Amino acid sequence: MAEPAGMAARGARRMRWPLVVGLIFASLLGGIALAEWAGWPGLAPWLAQRFNSQDSAGPQVALGEGSRIHLILRPRLIAIGLTLARPGEAGTLAVAEALELEWLWTDVWRWKKHGQALRLQAVEVDHLQLSWTRDAALRGNWQGHSQGNRPQQGAGSEDAPLALPEIGHLRIANGSLTVDDQPLQLKATAKFHTSTEGGWHADVQGSLRQQVLSLQASASANLPLLSHQGGPPVQLKASLRQGSSTLEFDGTAASLLDAQELNGQIRVSGASLAAVGKPLGLSLPRSQAFELQGGLLHRAGVWRLTAAQARVGRSRLAGDFAFMPGLARPKLTGTLRGGPLMLADLGSAIGTDEKPKRADRVLPDRPFDIPALSAMDAQLSVSLTSLDSGTAAVAPLTPVDAVLVLDDGVLRISQLRAGVGGGVLTGETTLDSKTSPPQWTAKLMMQGLAIDRWLPVLQHSQAGPGMAKSYLTGQLEANAQMRGRGRSVAELLATLDGEFDAVLRKGSLSHLITEGMGLDIAQGLGIWLRGDDNLALNCAVVKGRVRAGVVHPKWAVIDSNDSRIDMSGNINLATEQIHLRVVAQPKDFSPLSLRAPLRVEGSLAMPHLALEGSALGAKLIAAIALGALAAPAALIPFIDTGGDVPPLACP
Repeated sequence: MAEPAGMAARGARRMRWPLVVGLIFASLLGGIALAEWAGWPGLAPWLAQRFNSQDSAGPQVALGEGSRIHLILRPRLIAIGLTLARPGEAGTLAVAEALELEWLWTDVWRWKKHGQALRLQAVEVDHLQLSWTRDAALRGNWQGHSQGNRPQQGAGSEDAPLALPEIGHLRIANGSLTVDDQPLQLKATAKFHTSTEGGWHADVQGSLRQQVLSLQASASANLPLLSHQGGPPVQLKASLRQGSSTLEFDGTAASLLDAQELNGQIRVSGASLAAVGKPLGLSLPRSQAFELQGGLLHRAGVWRLTAAQARVGRSRLAGDFAFMPGLARPKLTGTLRGGPLMLADLGSAIGTDEKPKRADRVLPDRPFDIPALSAMDAQLSVSLTSLDSGTAAVAPLTPVDAVLVLDDGVLRISQLRAGVGGGVLTGETTLDSKTSPPQWTAKLMMQGLAIDRWLPVLQHSQAGPGMAKSYLTGQLEANAQMRGRGRSVAELLATLDGEFDAVLRKGSLSHLITEGMGLDIAQGLGIWLRGDDNLALNCAVVKGRVRAGVVHPKWAVIDSNDSRIDMSGNINLATEQIHLRVVAQPKDFSPLSLRAPLRVEGSLAMPHLALEGSALGAKLIAAIALGALAAPAALIPFIDTGGDVPPLACP
């Protein structure tokens, strides 16, 4: 009887095991469900500690009390508060209140195993504060080793930028950002928030390179603030105001503050090019008010401005440019086209927009507005339809082609070729801003220039039938090699040194002017009564040198069959004083001629003509003496029979 009882007991025990296992499993499931419902108390802080211990030098995470984490069905973190900070002086990177993060475990696996960017399905936060700082050594508080791809210790590699996650759905009810970037000289605060439609708006106030700025931007979808993580560009509109300058952008971008994959249309206007270039790190000259528009693209650290159209004062310019700010010295390349370019619109850059400080001077003495040429490099091809001096006295250069190179503070304009008066101007010029004061050199050559076309001021206001249309005609050939130093036009010309020569071939000169320079009263009066015409020139040549700002014409001659005219003396550009002597040697008979040398004296501001007293005085004494004997004899000293002066052949 005992055996059946034992068998029954063993059977009962076998029947209880499934029940116990079931109860244990149910309890386990219930515990997991309860823990999942409760957010696994204590797990979120423990995971934060594990994260912090893996990289003590990297950003450290601190969770507020009551933070919960859910691991099943819908993995997410719900934090009453979260702080992300780096140890040491770097300080706090981010502070979030009422934060919820949602992810997929498959995305976490790809992040850990394959080093892909971590993707978050959703991020919602009521309040978010971000801080972005970078010192002069380019160390940013956001930099640290990425968890998915940590470099080996001792490899000598620098910290990689902190890998920011990709975000599917983003909601920020109230966000703020402070930026202190020493390399960019940017200090700003930003307020931003997302909209119910998925886009967001940001308002930035601060300073860039000590220039106050205000920026408003709105995006049609989630747009990262700091860096591009591979997401598609979204619609972006931005409006920037800096002083009197404004910038408007309408296009797409993959991030806001570092403007990755920026692509769209831009419009910029302001009181001066220099004012706009300064906060952007561009060395641009002062100018008249301007407006520019074109396509703007930022990709792989290179900014491109394409199909640009610009108005600077009365000038009309165009071009395509690329700017690379990430080099040791930022570099600008591209092509400048368009025209006309009015020099007056850039007059403020070379000091010609203001009168000299002294009323008796005419050369501009205000210092050049030379930007920090060593701050950037440049290489531009220039192709202008017209370069206009802004005065009707001189014809514009048309067209103008050149290559502009700025290298380590040295500005060179080479391959210059400009059409002028039917001829061509070629040469090169260099400005070295590394010396103090800056040094300028130039080598210029002019060929085939029709002087009457180049200088319209020489043309007759009213020319009768058969009369020449210009007081001076001919084909001009000229060469000049000059160098000087200074911070203004006046300083530069006061230190000028060099050589120059010019020859006028197949020329002609007004008959009246010729007789006037020889003080031939009788013939001059006759020409004035019957009308002026031009005399063919055998030659007109000027050769000279400049030393310490003093122009010395070594040989200056105008020769025709009527007269030979020689000029000597000097022009002092440092003092702006003129000391020239003009001697005419008539070759024909004249019944009444003073035939005394002319002197051009005075200053550039107030020149004046005078007869040389010694020669004229001798004639007057002789006339008085002869007139005392017989009145008609007083005219004898003023009769000029002409000289035997051989014609001059041009070199």
